[in-house]
Amino acid sequence: MMQTAQWSRCVPRWASQVVSSRLATAHTLGIAQRPYRFAKQVPYQSFSTQTSRVAEKFTDSPNQQTSEIVAQYVGPMRLAYSRLKLFSLSSLSVAAIFAPIFLLYPGQLEMAARLGISLTTLGASSVSTALISWIGAPYVGHMSLRRSPSGTQPAHYITDGINDLMLDETPSDPVTHANEAYYLEMATLSWNMRSLKTIVYSPSLLRSTSRPLATWELPSLPPPLLLDQGVDQQSDYTVSKLVAETIDVTKNKVVGRWWARWRVSPTNGDAMEFQGTCEPEKAPVRYFYVDETKLGPEWQVLE
Repeated sequence: MMQTAQWSRCVPRWASQVVSSRLATAHTLGIAQRPYRFAKQVPYQSFSTQTSRVAEKFTDSPNQQTSEIVAQYVGPMRLAYSRLKLFSLSSLSVAAIFAPIFLLYPGQLEMAARLGISLTTLGASSVSTALISWIGAPYVGHMSLRRSPSGTQPAHYITDGINDLMLDETPSDPVTHANEAYYLEMATLSWNMRSLKTIVYSPSLLRSTSRPLATWELPSLPPPLLLDQGVDQQSDYTVSKLVAETIDVTKNKVVGRWWARWRVSPTNGDAMEFQGTCEPEKAPVRYFYVDETKLGPEWQVLE
């Protein structure tokens, strides 16, 4: 069981019993919060107020219903991409079904020729399907900007290990993990046309990316962890913060998370700054394509 640690200005060791991991807020950790902006300014122009079917699924969770939607974005090419992906998967399925029939059906062609034609057809269809999936994986069909629920207190997990698992496959509660005044929900498609929803609890950590056909990415390095008082400890420990998580909308299960982690070492009592790193858990969506010219003035709160 996870227990909530009660701390004042620094992070003490276990109090009365040993636990595998603990939970603390940024306030109780004594963490000095530092603003972190986009690496590249996002232009804001006209914004479409259309909605999509996947947006309706975003309000299914009771936790989400209490969060006010400040702005919405709809990808202008979402239907075209969905149809193209459906066509590529259908062609691959047809090729996979008819290839064995073509090989076994009696005819004048030799087996070597049939095998060559079947492999060529399957290979071409597989490559095109994989290419379309890779190109469109970051494409955001719908994005919602939500105001964090009142009373939100960012949670930090404290563990002995470096890559310990803290959460199960149940979607997280924004009240516990929203680190800023606003958080994002972005809808994408998996390779097999499953609807994915990625919740970014720290939108200010999003930055420009060098990946082709994508505009934003989750960070590889978080801002330093600032402790306003030293750490009176006997050994090192890890502080983890949930940056984003990807949910399979159909199954309502988490398929991946993106964590920011800092390794904290004992100090002599002075304020310290610790460098961290970001790590994936399972298979979260990291890259996103958003047409930034379609973002209206409502999105300027992300600056």
